[in-house]
Amino acid sequence: VAVWAYDLLHVSPNVDAAVLRLYRDVVGPYWPPERSLVETGYGTLEFPFDEIEAPPFAMEKSWTLPELVGYVRTWSATRRFVESTGEDAVLRVEEELGRAWGRPAARRTVRWEIDLRVGRVRTG
Repeated sequence: VAVWAYDLLHVSPNVDAAVLRLYRDVVGPYWPPERSLVETGYGTLEFPFDEIEAPPFAMEKSWTLPELVGYVRTWSATRRFVESTGEDAVLRVEEELGRAWGRPAARRTVRWEIDLRVGRVRTG
């Protein structure tokens, strides 16, 4: 069996800081409690299998700033924030994100580390 989740994205220290501020400080209260399972890579769940060491995996995309902004607007917490407040949460970090990114049309590598737990059914 394999269970996986992906971490918060990484681009550069300044972009990452703006995204983390959005994730934690702006929309943080709007994440469902079970989001903590993803944040720990399912490491807090009982795993009734013989665990197998998994190699590191990551996903990467080449995005512009508008593509990144479009993505963070799809987060469930971002949508819940909008439903609750009527405000676009991304606007709270838009200026900071823009300064960190630079030219909006510039392409940057966006990377998500994959948290992976792999196991086999226990024998005996």
